[in-house]
Amino acid sequence: MNKGKENRIRRLVNPESGKALIIAVDHGMALGPLEGIVDVRGTFRQLNYAAEAWLMTKGVLEHCFEPDGRTGIIMRVSGGATLAGPELCHEGITATVEEALALGADAVAITAFIGSPYEHQTLTNMAAMATSCRQWGVPLCGVIGVGRESKKMADPKFLALGARVAAEHGADIVKTYYTYDGFREVVAGCPVPVMIAGGPKCETEEDTLRMVHGAMRDGARGIVMGRNIWQSPDPVRMINVVRRIIHEGLPLEEAVELYRKGGA
Repeated sequence: MNKGKENRIRRLVNPESGKALIIAVDHGMALGPLEGIVDVRGTFRQLNYAAEAWLMTKGVLEHCFEPDGRTGIIMRVSGGATLAGPELCHEGITATVEEALALGADAVAITAFIGSPYEHQTLTNMAAMATSCRQWGVPLCGVIGVGRESKKMADPKFLALGARVAAEHGADIVKTYYTYDGFREVVAGCPVPVMIAGGPKCETEEDTLRMVHGAMRDGARGIVMGRNIWQSPDPVRMINVVRRIIHEGLPLEEAVELYRKGGA
C-alpha cells in the first residue's frame, strides 16, 4: 500500500482494536438542518472525544470543524441532490481530492446508487475518484446509497452486490447497511473493510445497540453512523456504550444494561 494512504487509514481507526467509530454529519447536504446537527459545532464539541473520525461535507469542514490533530476527517465528495428535488440518487462530484487535502481531510467518501437509474454515473464517478485518490495516496470510502428505496437496506444479496461492486471500482473502505440475516456473507464477499451506516433513526436505543453489536459480531470493522448517535435522547451515553461494543467487544446484554444505568 502507498505509504501516504496507509498513514491516513491509520488515522481513521483505533490503533489498539483496529476498529473505528466514525460519526457522520454529512446529512445536511441533502436533508437540511436535522435535529441533532442543527448546531453542528455543538455536536462536534459534545462527541469529538469519542470519535476516531468524522464524515462531513466540505462546507462544514471549512466553517464548523476545529481540527485537533488527533481526530480523522473523511470529506464527502459527492452530492448535488436534495430531499426537495425529484431524485436523491442523482448525485455528482462536488469536490476534488486536492480540495480535500487542502482542507485537511484524511480520506474522501463518494456514494454509488446500485440498481438506480444513476448506477452508471455514480459508479463511474467512484472509479474516477479512486484514480485521483491513488495519485495522491488518499483512502476512498465507497458509500452504498439506496435513495428512497429503503427496502434494499434489508436485502443481503443487494448489500453483498453493492459492497463488492464498490470495492471493484476502487473503494478502500465500504460503508453499507447492516442486515441481521446474511451480513457475514456481505463481509466475506468484500475484499476491503466494511463499516455500517445507521440508516434512519432506530425505534429504540436498544435497537441501535443491537445493530452495532450484530455488525461487529458479523465482521464489520466499525461504524460510520449519524442519526442513531446524535439523535439519541442522550448522545453521550449512547456513544460511550457504542464505543465499548466496538473496541472492547462488550456483550449485548451488558451494553443494554450499561446504557440503562447511564453509560460509562
